[in-house]
Formats: sequence, structure tokens, C-alpha cells
Amino acid sequence: MSANAYTVGGIDFGNSLSLNHLETTTLAQTFINGNGQSATAYGSISTVNGDSTYCAGGGSCSLYFIATFSGSQNFSSSYVEFSSATITVYYSNSTVNLFNQDSVANLASIQGMTTWLTLTGHNNLGGGASTNAVVTGTGSLSGATLNGGGAGLFDVGSPGLASVIASFDTNTIADAAGGFADVALTSSFNNFVLNEFDVANGLATGCENGTAAVGAWCYQGSSNLRGKLQAVPEPSSLALAGLGFGVMGALSRRRRNAKK
Repeated sequence: MSANAYTVGGIDFGNSLSLNHLETTTLAQTFINGNGQSATAYGSISTVNGDSTYCAGGGSCSLYFIATFSGSQNFSSSYVEFSSATITVYYSNSTVNLFNQDSVANLASIQGMTTWLTLTGHNNLGGGASTNAVVTGTGSLSGATLNGGGAGLFDVGSPGLASVIASFDTNTIADAAGGFADVALTSSFNNFVLNEFDVANGLATGCENGTAAVGAWCYQGSSNLRGKLQAVPEPSSLALAGLGFGVMGALSRRRRNAKK
């Protein structure tokens, strides 16, 4: 690690305050098909400011996340909003292979780690979204493959490490009503490749033919979280911690059936 590197909560964010990189990771996320529903997603942070070896001091560690999107509304075959969302980032001194076990086991493994940072949804997204929406998603169906993307805003919450909370709580991303959030999210996802252990254990049944039940683990993808950091109490950088999850649940079954 460079002598001038900025570290927060054991993570090396590089040696420049002007870094503005987007990060991606793999994921799994559950299916929804209407209003008033929730989706869960999880994954690992693959790079921080473009560096996959992001542990301070060259040590061994990993960051993971679990996200929950609740209160789906204005659901259609190509659009959905969520009225609340939480992303919890976890720190571990070891690495878990998220593709070597099913999603139920993955969630249990991640939840046993140290809580590093919590983010909560921030409304007034603009762009035609409802004022109470904190995350929006869009999608399109081509054959049996759903491709989609999403966007949202988040504020720093708790629990988390005190130094990480203080560093991320910068209020530098403008919303559509004159307020400010701490983190902006963009994401993309599809249902083309599924966790083989989810498939074998019946957790992804119907995900590839339009017959999935709500809660099936149907999606993988990538996401980026962008937000400036401030150097309190640890040195830190303008940093983007990439988390992978699709924010949209799914196209409705009737859209799928229409394509058959």
C-alpha cells in the first residue's frame, strides 16, 4: 500500500482524492411480479476504485453486501419502483465463494460477518419517478432472456463502523427536490445465468421459462455505487464502492406468456 493511500475501515481507496471509478460484482436476486412486494439481493464487491486487492496493508479481506428492496409500486411489464431500500455492506477477513453454495447458504455466510456500512434509500429521484420512490428499474424481454437496469439514491445509516459511517456521510449527490444523498446507484442484470446450486436445490425453479414464483432466485448482474468520501477520522478518497445487484424484480408472467 502506498504511503499516501487513503484507508477507511480497513479498505484501501487508493492515493488520489480525484478518483472517480465505478465498480462491479456478481450477484443473485429474487423475483417479483407485482406491487407491494420485496426483493432481496446479495453479492461481493469485486473492486474498489478499480483495484481488486483493496485490503489495507496488502492483507486478506473481502467486502460483501445484502440488499432489500421493499414496497414495489407502479409495476408493469417494463418498469417498477421501490419505496424503501436498505443495503448492508459486510467485512470479512476471509473470502466466500458465492458460486459454491446456494443463495440460502450464501445469505447465512454473509450475515455472520462484521457490518461495515448500512445505506438506506433516498427519495425524490426525479426523471418521472414517484416522489416516494428510492429505486427504479426497467426491463425488456428478448426470447427467454430478461435484461434490465436500475437507479437509485441512498443515505448513510447504521449500523456500521464509526469511521466508515463518518467518511461516507457527505451529502454531495443532489436529488430532484433540492436535497442531497450520499450515494448514487446504477445497475444492470439478466436471468440468463443462474447459480447452479439454486437450480439444483429448487430455489430458481421457473426462472428461465416465465413460471417462477415470487422469491425465486432468478437474476445476476452488476451495479455501481458512487459517492465522495471525507477524511474523518481516517484518511479517505473520492471513492466508488461497487456492489452488484439488479434493482428490478422481473417482468410479469403475462408479458412472458405473451412472448411465447
